[in-house]
Amino acid sequence: MQLSTFAGPFVPELLLVGAALLIFLLDVLGKRRTELVGAIQVAASGLALFFVVADLGFAPFAFARTIPAGSVDPTAAVGAASLYAFTSLGFVFQVAFLSAAFLVGLASLSHPSDERGAPVFFGLLALATTGMLLVAIAADLIFLLLAIEVTSISTYLLVGYTRRDARSLEAAMKFYIIGALSTALSFFGASLLFGAYGTTNLYAIRAVAGATGFPVLVLLGYGFLVAGLAFKATLVPFHAWAVDAYDGAPTDVTAFLAGGSKKVGIFALFLVFLGPVLFVGPGGGSPFTSTTVDLGPIVQIVLAVLAVLTMTVGNLLALLQKEMKRMLAYSSISQAGYMLIGIAIGTAPALTGATIQVIAHVFMKGGAFLLVAGVTATGVGPLIDDWKGVGAKRPVVAVAFGVMLLSLAGVPFTIGFVSKFVLFSAAVDAKGYFVWLAVAGLLNSALSVFYYARVLKVVFFDAPAPLPGPTGAVEGAAGPPALPVGGLGYARATAIGIAVAVILLFGIYPQPALGAIQAAAGHFVATGA
Repeated sequence: MQLSTFAGPFVPELLLVGAALLIFLLDVLGKRRTELVGAIQVAASGLALFFVVADLGFAPFAFARTIPAGSVDPTAAVGAASLYAFTSLGFVFQVAFLSAAFLVGLASLSHPSDERGAPVFFGLLALATTGMLLVAIAADLIFLLLAIEVTSISTYLLVGYTRRDARSLEAAMKFYIIGALSTALSFFGASLLFGAYGTTNLYAIRAVAGATGFPVLVLLGYGFLVAGLAFKATLVPFHAWAVDAYDGAPTDVTAFLAGGSKKVGIFALFLVFLGPVLFVGPGGGSPFTSTTVDLGPIVQIVLAVLAVLTMTVGNLLALLQKEMKRMLAYSSISQAGYMLIGIAIGTAPALTGATIQVIAHVFMKGGAFLLVAGVTATGVGPLIDDWKGVGAKRPVVAVAFGVMLLSLAGVPFTIGFVSKFVLFSAAVDAKGYFVWLAVAGLLNSALSVFYYARVLKVVFFDAPAPLPGPTGAVEGAAGPPALPVGGLGYARATAIGIAVAVILLFGIYPQPALGAIQAAAGHFVATGA
């Protein structure tokens, strides 16, 4: 009998909400040990991940399906009647979201047992992940934007959850102000679409647009949506807030922001601009001479320009950084540009490449920030030059970091290489000016090698600097004894090991996961949402 008979189709979301409520209840009761509240969040994320993988149809886990196979990837007629829809691509993104939450939660178990704010951290982490899961099943524009806000509000609080760190509070305030602006732009854009089409359902918008075209009012609406969602996805020129927020936040929170929550904006761009715009036939006319416009090519050009700007600006600014976290933050911005290439092209192979890039980024960038958090807790300073000799004193940690950086650069036999190969190949196959997107991506990948190589040189080849003994502290906590595994702690080392294993296994043998992602992208192109 299907589990959905008892719990309905929202088992992963209910698990996370239940975990968050239990953690907050324990906080009220005075049970605040990191191991206790963290274990609840990690267990809920892991169990939710298991059910989502089962819903994707992987044979060993099919018995645990929470959603019947016939309810996945609905037709447009079915999707137009609901606020949410279960799609294969949505499940793939849920896997990415839950993987980020699981890794961050697991690594954070290495925090001191009596760390101030631990229940708040793990509870908000569960709530933010719940919002991300809801984004992945959205079939209505208002539902989508509200789900994004569930994640956004939780992450605003996460950035400043320590409350005693002035830099974290400043970062949280900047994040909140920019987030409020992006929300206002997005909802205003949605209101214009409702005024033009009389609906906010994404399937219904596609059907109406196919019949009536794109009035000028819709052009304005999508313009506001591009701006609002670009803030969430950290696209240039809407990226300025991200570096300060990433730099000021506790580094484990930064890992979640970069590895998880920014993907919400990317998936929202998938939903809003592919089915309702790019997969719709020409509307005809000109924005200056007619009441309707052919919006598809306009959106493709805008997204392509944003992709090139984001890749280039992110990489150039990363080259100039002297601090490790800020370098990784600008690198994370550039990675969003690669993801955007897939949306601009809009073909199934391009969506496959963009989706793999999203998944790769969870383990590459999320893992890198988790490792940086652990290493800085041992006394290594914030500057790149402070990492001199880490390779000699902590070789295993340095090798893990090297694998992540090489994967970010797109070196063969890593997941980063697979994602870029699939993505750039799709751009070449699409022909036309899309070939130039592949060229821009390749040039930017080559550019990124310079700053990743500089870090690797400092870590492995520069003369070791005296390193303080490990304190076991994470982001300002002081006093606990030294942690094992080079000062990382068993939980953080396990999370980093999982990230490295995925990076290498997917890079060496990508076929099983690649086939599932290709099928999901194909269904998305066929149904438009």
